[in-house]
Amino acid sequence: MLNRLRKTGRSGMKATTLALPLALFLVVGFLSTSFLSFQNLANINSQIAGLLIVSLGQMIVAISGGIDLSVGSVMSLTSAMLVTLDPQLAIPAVLAAGVAVGLINGFGVTLFNVHPLVMSLATMTFLQGLALLIHPVPGGLVPEYLRTLAVSQVGGIPCAFFWCVTALAVTAAMLNLTRFGLRIFAIGANPMSAARNGVSVTLHRIACYVLCSISAVLAGIFLTARVAGGDATIGASYTLDSVTAIALGGVQLAGGAGSVAGVVAGVLTLGFMTNGMNLVGISPFLRTAATGCLLLLAIGLQRRKVIGA
Repeated sequence: MLNRLRKTGRSGMKATTLALPLALFLVVGFLSTSFLSFQNLANINSQIAGLLIVSLGQMIVAISGGIDLSVGSVMSLTSAMLVTLDPQLAIPAVLAAGVAVGLINGFGVTLFNVHPLVMSLATMTFLQGLALLIHPVPGGLVPEYLRTLAVSQVGGIPCAFFWCVTALAVTAAMLNLTRFGLRIFAIGANPMSAARNGVSVTLHRIACYVLCSISAVLAGIFLTARVAGGDATIGASYTLDSVTAIALGGVQLAGGAGSVAGVVAGVLTLGFMTNGMNLVGISPFLRTAATGCLLLLAIGLQRRKVIGA
């Protein structure tokens, strides 16, 4: 069974996956002359970097058959901790917190059989309250080296681009070149069959939640450094956005299918939509409503026998 999963078709991508961001690119480019400028495209890159990083983690969990609604709160907690802890301890502390959150979610889902939606929703609520308790008012100082890594340029290319390329390369290599990647596809497609083939379903699912939380921590570090201040609500919109991005990218929310390329397409769709709305003067308050519509559209395009009744 594991060998069969090596065949193409597990990406979940359809014609609409690539057509939607391409159509938005052309439409917004036609409506706004400044859209295609290098400065604006660099801004889009910086705007979507955090979403891309956290969406890659969300994809890993989704491929294994789960979902993580706590990623936005992990990002917020990361931001709060970065500006309140000693700069020398901040990065190890937020990474340790991410691992802890992933383990809690993973153990809750696998060992205690709590539904992923319920488990991650409970974690999300707790972490958001903890973040506000730690850092109730936005502000604070971000370590200068993090600021440099987030907003500086190398040869005229913003560092956000290198954050994205690194995250994409690492995730793609893990999914396509390692046994771990092959096994989580197998688990998402049919956990019982994967177990019969010797795959440790519990261990791999826990690892997926840990990786997802770590990706949320990295996204939180990038966003905090980019805005040069801590904000205990900085990740509020990223839970919905990350789920929407992976759904638009063809990742099956019931597991077993997904790809890095699809996530890129989904993130670009949201990035072009947000940037385009700003350029043409559409109220930003409509952005969340539009995201919800896109999520409904993306789920509607998935086969019912795949996503469940």
